[in-house]
Amino acid sequence: MANHFIVLSVIICITLLNFMMWSGTNYGSNSIPAQVSQLYTSLLSQNSNSSSIESNMEEIREKLDAELEILKQLKVGSHSGSFEEHFMKMREYSANQVPLRKRTLAQIFKPQEYYLLYGALAPEVFCPEKVRVGTVGDGGKWVCNPWKVPKNTVLFSLGLNNYIGFEEEWQKMTENGNVLYGFDAAEQNPITRATYAKIRGTSKKALISVATDTSKSKYTIEDLAKEFNVTTIEILKIDIEGAELTCLIPFLEKYPVCQIYLELHGGAPEHAKLLREIAHLGYRLFSYEVNGFELKACEYSFIAETCIEKYGGLRIANYLDFKN
Repeated sequence: MANHFIVLSVIICITLLNFMMWSGTNYGSNSIPAQVSQLYTSLLSQNSNSSSIESNMEEIREKLDAELEILKQLKVGSHSGSFEEHFMKMREYSANQVPLRKRTLAQIFKPQEYYLLYGALAPEVFCPEKVRVGTVGDGGKWVCNPWKVPKNTVLFSLGLNNYIGFEEEWQKMTENGNVLYGFDAAEQNPITRATYAKIRGTSKKALISVATDTSKSKYTIEDLAKEFNVTTIEILKIDIEGAELTCLIPFLEKYPVCQIYLELHGGAPEHAKLLREIAHLGYRLFSYEVNGFELKACEYSFIAETCIEKYGGLRIANYLDFKN
């Protein structure tokens, strides 16, 4: 009976050791290895009545102690250096790449030079709590820490196309915390309008344009904001099939926005030009995602320089304003 108990005890100790080595979890200094060793010693002293069994168990203990020592060394090595130290190394490395990225973006002249465009891109801000709202598929956007969005602030959504999955998920995450305004060139169907209204949303038929012409349902982004008495926009979501190339910058020059989620359409030079203009106004790229169907479309996510700390972001290196 004693033999069986000792063997079972050793199996338990070894199983615990294997679990610790597999998980790599920090259990707090070296307390667990010490506890395993103490447990083994206690079991051995209480149940070993045979010198031969004790000899065999002592050999097993030596092997177990050797494994524990290896585990201690692995645990010490895995936690060498703080996050701040590693981040500063990455930041310095990224800063050294800025001149090359700027030169590459400045040399994009042909519509099909997407290999230069996308090869030169990298996040300018690191957002630890970056999530894709809208999950998979078209319509999803990469967002920096949506849980930090102030309550009752405005989310402007340009281009609904009867798909409001992003807005629905957003309001679930923020507990219906924001006021939504959605616009599209086509009138949204009754189900979309009703659902949008339930999540604090107001929708309107509006073709985004460089000039307002109400007879044709054409509006500038600025005039839409004025119509609904919106003076501050926290989140700006844009998917307007190319109109962003002419309509976005005039709006951003007058209205501050904290985060921009933009689907940009056009040739490589058009992408590079608009990215530079957005960066020149003080917005930093924290994510991008090339459209899986066509290279001319890409999702870009920006955060304003003045909002980085509010959302817990960390600056890396700026390069998109590549003519400065």
